[in-house]
Formats: sequence, structure tokens, C-alpha cells
Amino acid sequence: MRSFHAQKTNWSIALATSAVLLAGCSNPGGEGEGAGATEQEAVASTNGLNSLNGLNSLNGLNSLNGLNSLNGLNSLNGLSNTVGEITTDAGRNTLSYLIRCALPAGHSITKVYNGSSYTFTGQLGVGAAWETGACDNNCQEMISACVMAHLNTSGKHINLWLDSPRTLGLGRSPAYPMQESAFFGNIFVSPPRAYFCNGTDWDRGPVAGRIGANQSGAPYVNPFGTNALCKNSCSLAGYFGEAYGSCDGFNNVVTVYRDFDPTLPYNIVNYQSGLYMDVSHASSSQGAIIDTYAANGNSNQKFFLERVSNVNDSGTYRIRAVGSNLVLDIAGASKSDGGGLIQYGSNGSANQLWNLVQVIGSTYIITNVNSGKILIRGAASGAQVTQNGQGYYTDPQMWRIKIAP
Repeated sequence: MRSFHAQKTNWSIALATSAVLLAGCSNPGGEGEGAGATEQEAVASTNGLNSLNGLNSLNGLNSLNGLNSLNGLNSLNGLSNTVGEITTDAGRNTLSYLIRCALPAGHSITKVYNGSSYTFTGQLGVGAAWETGACDNNCQEMISACVMAHLNTSGKHINLWLDSPRTLGLGRSPAYPMQESAFFGNIFVSPPRAYFCNGTDWDRGPVAGRIGANQSGAPYVNPFGTNALCKNSCSLAGYFGEAYGSCDGFNNVVTVYRDFDPTLPYNIVNYQSGLYMDVSHASSSQGAIIDTYAANGNSNQKFFLERVSNVNDSGTYRIRAVGSNLVLDIAGASKSDGGGLIQYGSNGSANQLWNLVQVIGSTYIITNVNSGKILIRGAASGAQVTQNGQGYYTDPQMWRIKIAP
């Protein structure tokens, strides 16, 4: 399990609204504040770009695509009003992310096509010079890494923390505990050079459309090999090595951190038995026991993981049953070995809070905050999950968390 060192200041994140990025999606993210007194702040954002199909995949972002990097975005040659990038929904979605990455907050460009006006709003400012002039190699690489970091092949919006020694700044946020990946390359050149590598927590808490979730259709590849880790091939940046400074000859790298997706159902599967955590008989009643059972694909085996605290590296979560909307709870707030796992209405008590401690990959120990005891599977299929033991990890106490089908 990896960990990070807290900065010598309080952490805070101020989420600000930004432009609509995909049809029907608004207010997708914001910027970070006060990430640390000893390092320049990093930034919070939200992905949701589902492809780069508004851009010519053979020629990159060169002048043939109407995005000549030698001219400013506000110039006549910057954004063509006649090429596909602005005439299609996919092109406009891609442009919205390009401008969001390139220009600072409060800056925007507006283009008109066939009588319709389109405004693209900046937020992150990694290529600010491009607004009125040339975008040099560093500018191109930073925008490229930023755009790739925002891509989600499912089109789903996921909150991200972007860390970079160039422009974005450095600094960790405990609200984003998992180092998912790093992105680098240059999508302005022909052919585009689009790369990523796996962060140390790439398989820890998969989210739809991202690295670690059987992502398909992504335009980037890992040049170091399948599931190859950034830490083995990239230089480290920051006082605590929380970001990557250069990878494969590219010196403008964006490191991405995230958490579980609180709106995505997960299965919680016992490592030893392979049986799924399950609300017995698909009950919707308070007090119904939680057992383990063979996979059935039903909602009584699906759970939401809702972060409620950023106090420690493992994080504190509420685990909510999808079928009943009730949360996992130890019966009678027991602190003893053998206390049984049930579902109950959410009341904010420590008895309904859980620390998730990574053992390896997506396998966890799940510890009750109130008792300090670890969840352990029952003796057989249909037997109640209970709490047992402290300070030691055994196979029956290990749980794999994966995206529910």
C-alpha cells in the first residue's frame, strides 16, 4: 500500500463551475486552492471527454486540422470556421477540453459557424500563450497531457486531481488518494504521440472509462509495456515524489489522482471464497443481515462507496446497498469479535463508517471505525459477514472491490 505525506498546511478545494463539456453535462469541476505552503498548488478537475474523434487522428492538431500551433487561438488561422472541429458535436466537445486546458479561468474564445455562435471557456491555463500567439513545444506537450488526462472513454464525469511540476503545480489532496496514471506526449504533431503509464494505484479502485477498468478505444498507449508503472521509467517531482517530472523524453507530464466513483455500483467479493457480499434475500428492511453468496448480478450485491472523511490515507467511507439504499452497520454497535454485519438507515455514527486499507491491487481490508475490527466472511455461502480481529490480515478478511456489471 502506498502513502503520502501531508503538507504543513490545511487542504481545501474550491469547486467552481465551468463550461458545458458534453451534451447534458454541466458544472463539471473546478480549481484547487491552498494545496500546500511548501509547493505550488495543484488543481482539481473533472473528466468526461469520451474521445478525440473530433480531431484528425492522422495529422494531430496541425494546420490541416484548423488548429495551427504557430498562430494564436484568437487569430483567423487559430480556429477555422470551416473544418470539422467546429462543425460536429464531437469536434466541439474536443475543442471545449482543449480550450479548457489551454486558457486560464475567465478567458474564452467565441467562433461562429453557419450563424451559430460557440464559446469555449478556459480553466486550467497550461497553454495560455496560445491565446494570442505561438504554442511552443512545452505548450503543446502540456496541453496534450492535460487533454489526455481528461479523457474518459465511457463519457462519464469523474473528479480528478491533476499534479504537475509545469504550470499546474504540485501538492496532494487527501480527497484524491489514488495515483491512477500519468499522461505525456504531443498530440499536435503528425502522427500524434499520445502516451500514458500506470500510477501506483492504477488497479486499486477502478472507475468507468479510466485506466484500470478495461478501458477500450483510448487513443493513448503505454510505451513501457502492458500495466507498466510510471515509477519504474519516469523521474519523480515534488518534495515527496508525488508527481512525475519526465517520461520517455517528454518533460511535460500530468499525474492524475482520483477516488472511487460514488455514483458507480461496486461488487465486494471475498478474496478467499470468491463469494459476493450480499443483502440476504434482497431485503429492503432495516436490520437485514449481510451475507456472502454466489454472484447473481442483482442490485442486492451492489454497493456505493461514499467518502465521508479525508483524515487518513486509507480514507473513511460509508458503504450503501444499491437495492435498499441502506448502509452497512454492525448490529448493536458491537465492538466484539463476531459482531454481525447488517444494513440500516444512515445516521452518521462511527458504527456505519469504514476504513478501506489496500492490501494489494484492488484487494482491501475493511475496518469498522467504531470497533476497529475487520470484516470477515462467514463460514459458508449464506452465512452472515461478521467483524473479527485487529492488527492482522488473513485471506477470509480480504475483499476485492470491482465495478459491478
